[in-house]
Amino acid sequence: MSNHDHGLPVRDWRWIILLAVIIYAGLLGVGAMLGGRATTQHLLQVMGVPALDPAFIDIRGVAGWCEASAAGKNPSLETTYITIPGEKPVLDFQMNYSPLVLTLGYLGLDQQHAPAWALILALLYISSLWCLCGPCTARQAYLWGVLLLSPASVLVVERGNLDMLLFALIVMALLLRKQPFGASAVILIAGLIKFFPIGALPAIWREGGNRNRAAVFLGATLFLMFLFLLRSRLGMIGTSLTGQYQSAFGCGVIADLLRHYGILANGNYGVTRGALDVLGVTLLSIVSALGFFSSQAITQHVVSDRKQYAFFLTAPFMLTLFVLGNQMDYKWIFFLPMVPAVLELLDSPEPMESGISKMWFGGILAYSYWTFFSDEGSLRNAFLKQVLMWGVMAMTAFLASRIWRKCREL
Repeated sequence: MSNHDHGLPVRDWRWIILLAVIIYAGLLGVGAMLGGRATTQHLLQVMGVPALDPAFIDIRGVAGWCEASAAGKNPSLETTYITIPGEKPVLDFQMNYSPLVLTLGYLGLDQQHAPAWALILALLYISSLWCLCGPCTARQAYLWGVLLLSPASVLVVERGNLDMLLFALIVMALLLRKQPFGASAVILIAGLIKFFPIGALPAIWREGGNRNRAAVFLGATLFLMFLFLLRSRLGMIGTSLTGQYQSAFGCGVIADLLRHYGILANGNYGVTRGALDVLGVTLLSIVSALGFFSSQAITQHVVSDRKQYAFFLTAPFMLTLFVLGNQMDYKWIFFLPMVPAVLELLDSPEPMESGISKMWFGGILAYSYWTFFSDEGSLRNAFLKQVLMWGVMAMTAFLASRIWRKCREL
């Protein structure tokens, strides 16, 4: 990174991010040594993370599926359990990933080694963020540190969720931007694990050129063939995207909240849920049109190619996930590839663009830290948190359509 005004090297401040991670992890480590698992869980909850006991429950669940599959069972149809030495087995959650995830068992994933896998995934996640943010100014490093240690970001580590692996694959696709077939292959692998990352393909298509278009066509074709082979299981997987209302976002969360608190009767749930989906699609369509038609083909400020690419690696599927179902808060990490573009737009000479970018950045921070400042057990606070995410998604759609048109027409 260099200073073009003075020709002097500019210091890379990413060490601030690493120091923040070390301090955070150190606090948890000291808590674990002094008070054990319960103390660590309490510390995380104090810092706004809805931690569970035991930790790394998601990767433990995947390990349970792998063990069941190795024993000849079908974890998508049969009951499985999470086993922890010296404790009563816990009912595992329904397998809602593609069967490809079971191949992790051949790589050594089992319930005994699940914590080690979770730590490896955490290191992979942090390393990917290091590559994503690139050389930073001091201000940018502080902002990245606040994002990385926010409750929604820490939650994905605490759960040991495979979204950390998908995040790393998305960042790898960014690093392979000049090699479209390599980027498409990485996105396809991520999509075969949990489906939704296939929505990153528009970033490659947007680059233009025959090679990029061919890479997208090949990746999409292979993915559709995979879905065809799994067609009998897709309905079952889709049902897992509804019902979650705690530590979750999506068009349907408000309906689930109202039903949980007894305000919405079961008989009216389906209609309300459908109305919210229609409202969500309508809202995103309107703001997308506003962003598209308010953009200017000639402008003083255009986001750099790499940051545009990173933005469109996750913006399309985040908007789609918001409409499709209720998503756990740890999927918030997929806002992070959009951050480099937004940080650049904060200084845009166009007031609307700069203002929306500042509100977007403040919105994702406020959403992630919500449980740190507010009791999510309150219906009012939980409802306001959902309203906040609706606003963030609307601004994401606005910025996406604006960047897409403005930067493609130049």
